[in-house]
Amino acid sequence: MENQYTLTAGEVANLWNSYMGNTMAVGVTSYFIKTATDPDVVEMLHNAVDIADFEVQGVRELLKKYGHPHPQGFSSEDFNFETPALYKDTIIILIKYILSQAAGPIYTVAHSEAVNYDVRQFYLTCSSRTSNFNAQLVELMEKKGLFHPKIHLPIPVSVDKVHKKSYMGGWLAGRRPLNAGEIMHLVTNIRNIEVEREFLTSFVQVNTSKVLIDHFKRGEQLAEKHLKVFQSLLAKDNLPQFPTLENEITDSTDSPFSERMMLYKIAVFASSTIARYGTAISTIMRKDVGVDFSRLMAELSLYGEDTLELMIELGYLDQIPLAKDSD
Repeated sequence: MENQYTLTAGEVANLWNSYMGNTMAVGVTSYFIKTATDPDVVEMLHNAVDIADFEVQGVRELLKKYGHPHPQGFSSEDFNFETPALYKDTIIILIKYILSQAAGPIYTVAHSEAVNYDVRQFYLTCSSRTSNFNAQLVELMEKKGLFHPKIHLPIPVSVDKVHKKSYMGGWLAGRRPLNAGEIMHLVTNIRNIEVEREFLTSFVQVNTSKVLIDHFKRGEQLAEKHLKVFQSLLAKDNLPQFPTLENEITDSTDSPFSERMMLYKIAVFASSTIARYGTAISTIMRKDVGVDFSRLMAELSLYGEDTLELMIELGYLDQIPLAKDSD
């Protein structure tokens, strides 16, 4: 008997992505719980794994209701929970903060694109829980001093109008100081890229496959280049530089993650970072800063494409449902 319920293409795509991301989150967070030492961090992680597990179960139920299989996802086979700590507590907090920032807009879009009532309600709940979790992380980061340095701008006496087109600067060099929005995008992306770089560093450290080591080293070098560009833009306006996190990776060489999970993690990071760059490009007003984001996004897009090709080559990529073949 034909199922009377149907999912739209957008709902299928969002549910698949939610399933993959949250099955990974359950495993990674469970590993973090075993290795974290700060009670505040452990409490936060238990909340995180509860949220991810709720979302995994919710997607399974929705896909089953509408007669869809779920992708392979990640399971205990992709994690070794007995390995020593690879990440220290500070970077664990930052990882969760960056990921919760990325998840918020994704769930908002998934909710707005959903047609079926139960899918809409599911993503509304996901959005609310993620927002509350992000608030918990902000409080934790404030408590641990992880928002430093904070960039404060002079408070204007009055609001001025822009009268000269030179406000946008030239293609090769800007003439005015960075504005608040441009600083926001630089700071956000510095934090994001630094976390991504340390993931890549740790993946190089625990890997034995030359192919993967070379790929992750390439990503590490790319992330380092992006960080230098963003930090230099702040330095030109005598704004503070942001700390790096090399000391937050231990010297363990035992891998807690499968090759499949590591590649998927980097593919997700590349995709979310490209989206962040695209948002920055659409709102940045200084031409030279926009040019920097554009060329860096092109480089990252190529790396993301190569990551997917490697996943296909190794048989790690599940095929999301396709439109009907017209041939």
